[in-house]
Amino acid sequence: MNVKEYLKPTTIEEAYEIGQMPGSIYVSGGLMVAQLKVSRIEHLIDLKSTGLAGIEDSKKEIKIEANTKISSLLFNDTVSHIYDHFFQDSLKEIGSVQIRNMATVGGSIAFKLGWSDITTIFMTVDSDVEIYDGSFKRIPLEKYVSEKHRGSIITALYIPKKNGLVAFEKFSRSIFDIATLNLGLKFVLDEDFVKEAKIIVGSRPMISERIPEVENFLIGKKPMDALDDAGKLIEKTVKVGTDIRASADYRKALAGALLKKAMRRIYDEG
Repeated sequence: MNVKEYLKPTTIEEAYEIGQMPGSIYVSGGLMVAQLKVSRIEHLIDLKSTGLAGIEDSKKEIKIEANTKISSLLFNDTVSHIYDHFFQDSLKEIGSVQIRNMATVGGSIAFKLGWSDITTIFMTVDSDVEIYDGSFKRIPLEKYVSEKHRGSIITALYIPKKNGLVAFEKFSRSIFDIATLNLGLKFVLDEDFVKEAKIIVGSRPMISERIPEVENFLIGKKPMDALDDAGKLIEKTVKVGTDIRASADYRKALAGALLKKAMRRIYDEG
């Protein structure tokens, strides 16, 4: 890297203004920036001095500021009480203790990495993301990952307090390796029947994405009755690719297996 300046602005507005200089990049936890080998990066803009590292609980939602560490979510009582410890069960699957102590929520999403477990987890529970690009804007995370927001800064994520049963599954070659495939599932049941369904698949190896064909198929059905057919359908419809970790065919098979595993988990816990 050809870094010439390391800057520590104290406000988001100041950070954004500096960030419009060519060759600038924002730093929070620093894990991704440390791995970059890009000679055109000349200005590192440290966001830690802007604050944004708290968790706020309101009646309808929980606000998680962007500089909050992944490890902080694991031990936060407010977060643990929504969706029956979903975040604790999911986040402990991410990397090592050292990585979770450094990685931030905002940074994990801002880079729009195809293998991001964090993106899949937060998309599963209908999260919104707040960004600053000259003004503060709040948009669904699902929309954010599909759009270009060059130069913007993630300031917070919002988790709505809604009803639902959720599960997260991932497959990786080792406990510390990035996911070969990950999957988030959310059901809202009416008695024993699926009223609403949301399925997110990430590390395809592309960015996390919804699978509406399977969601629509599950509406009105009992989850366990539709288990095998849902697994076959997601194998046919999920869009995946090949990389050094797995072939596209292997990822398709994994998608079916992880969906059925998530459905069984929801059924057992629900």
